[in-house]
Amino acid sequence: MTLPRLAIFARAPVLGAVKTRLATAIGAAAALEAHRQLLMHTLAQLAPGNGGFAPELWLAGPLAEAAPWARCLPLRQQPAGDLGARMAAAFADGVSVLVGTDIPPLRSHHIDAALAKLEESEVVLGPTDDGGYCLIALRAPYTQLFADIPWGTDQVLAATKAAAGERALALMPSLWDVDDAADWRRWRGAAERRSIFQSPKHPGGAP
Repeated sequence: MTLPRLAIFARAPVLGAVKTRLATAIGAAAALEAHRQLLMHTLAQLAPGNGGFAPELWLAGPLAEAAPWARCLPLRQQPAGDLGARMAAAFADGVSVLVGTDIPPLRSHHIDAALAKLEESEVVLGPTDDGGYCLIALRAPYTQLFADIPWGTDQVLAATKAAAGERALALMPSLWDVDDAADWRRWRGAAERRSIFQSPKHPGGAP
């Protein structure tokens, strides 16, 4: 049986090109390490065999930069264009669910639940507390869901729901993501309590 495809969208871990909002508070090098930590955490949670889906890592930037952390997942290059165009391309390629890599609470059961909801709905969205969304599942590649969306604002979820029109839409429980220093401290505190804030040493990164 062919499993539904999960696209994990991420930027390649390149200094100065990731977590730029967080970098204004903690510096570019620390933001790069934060990005690496979040990427590794997400890939560990959504690794093959953890749920009824087939994960793929879709990168914006050079694929070679993420190879050491890809956990043998299929690597795909995000196409050119804004975020909406890149997401639309993934669904046009046959992806069923798409998520990002900066959502610490995200687990494999969220993906399975979204796929279950997709059996009765055409669109499934996983909201974030800041007005965006961290998960989208589609029964078909509805390109209008990615056009004229104010990406990076607190209106992303509302605009996407409006774009869905009369399509059957289901919402997942809201989760939180890591955008700024307060979010980063929140995750570090939770991670330390759960002993998950661990990583191997990386060249140029913190241990």
